[in-house]
Amino acid sequence: MVDNEKVRIMTKIAIYEKNQEHEGLALSKYFREDYVRFNMLKTLVTSTICFWLFVAVSAVVNFEKYLQKFNSVDYVKLVGKLMGKYCLFLALFEVVAFFAYSYRYNKAKPGLVEYNGNLRRLIEYYEKLETTDKTKYRVSDGIDKSLDDFVMQTFGQSKGEADHGRTGQDKE
Repeated sequence: MVDNEKVRIMTKIAIYEKNQEHEGLALSKYFREDYVRFNMLKTLVTSTICFWLFVAVSAVVNFEKYLQKFNSVDYVKLVGKLMGKYCLFLALFEVVAFFAYSYRYNKAKPGLVEYNGNLRRLIEYYEKLETTDKTKYRVSDGIDKSLDDFVMQTFGQSKGEADHGRTGQDKE
């Protein structure tokens, strides 16, 4: 007999897992602060790579101009300007990353709370079934029994008799 309440709960769980898997379930592993810090660290690394890649491409594109000014450039001032721009670039991206990942976490949290509530109701449903069901299922009589004995008892075979893919069919 099909229990409609159990089907509704399981359907809600399956829909959430299908639609929100990459957002909500991935967030469930983290506290808010840990999630934001971890993603800000990823943003720091990717921003650093992007900035210095942009500097390298800019240097290659304007190589002739830089080559003409090679002897007259104040390199301490140039490195200072680059580091200042780098710090500004990182600060901008880190602030944006903080607000973006905080918003993403806060947006996914209510759905995750509902998902966990549905899981809890499903677990309670199964626990209620266990307490009302008096039938006991035993996998094995003892620890020393082998797996072959278990398989033979399960499929009704005697020792030495192989199945050969005929499970459920009449044996000749």
